[in-house]
Amino acid sequence: MTSHATDPRAARSREAILAAALDLLAREGPGAITHQRVAQQAGVGRATAYRHWAAPEDLLRDVLLSAELPFFAAPALPLRPWLRAELRQLADELALPAVASLAIALMEQTRSGGAGARPHRHITVITERLAAAFALAVDAGELDTAPDAALAAAHLIGPLVYRTTLQAAAVPDRLLAEVIDGVADWQPPDPTRSGPTSAPGQPAGGKQETKAVAQA
Repeated sequence: MTSHATDPRAARSREAILAAALDLLAREGPGAITHQRVAQQAGVGRATAYRHWAAPEDLLRDVLLSAELPFFAAPALPLRPWLRAELRQLADELALPAVASLAIALMEQTRSGGAGARPHRHITVITERLAAAFALAVDAGELDTAPDAALAAAHLIGPLVYRTTLQAAAVPDRLLAEVIDGVADWQPPDPTRSGPTSAPGQPAGGKQETKAVAQA
C-alpha cells in the first residue's frame, strides 16, 4: 500500500499547493495564505491542503523555505561595481509590491520566533555569499581585511529594505554608494596583481540570470 509520504499524487498536489501559495503571497501578501484560497488557486480540495499543512502558518513557512535566492551568488572583481550591481537589482526588486510582500512575510516569520529564533536560511545564504565575496576581494588586494559578513549584510541590505518597504520610495544611487563605501576600507584596484576575476566555480564576470524572488 502506498503511503501518503510516497504517493506520487500526494507529491504532485503538494507541489501545486506550494506554487499556488507562492503566487498568492507575491500578489496579495501573507493574509492570502488560507487553506481555502490556496486550494482554490491550486485546483485541489481544501481537505487536501489540510492534509499537507494543518495550519496556514506552516504552509507560509514552507513557501518561504522553497523560494530560491538569486542575489550575491557569483562575486566578481573588482568587487565594488559587482556589489553595486547586485544591490541595485535587489533594490529594484524590493520596490515591486510582490517582492516587498515576500520580504515582509520573511521578517514576520523570523520575528514570530522570538529572541532565540534561528535566522531564516536566506539570511544564512546571504551571509555566506558575502563572506566569499569579501575573501575574494582580500585575495585581490581590494580589501586589506574582510568585514564581518553578518554585520556587512545588515549594513548593506537594511537601508534598502527600510527605504523600499517603510518609506515606500525608490533607492537612489547615492544611497547605494554610501552603504558600499561604509561597509569596508576599500583599496584602489592594483593592476599589477593577478588573481581570479570570479569566485571558484563561477563564470568570469560573475553575473547570472536572475528573477524576482517572488517568481523563484
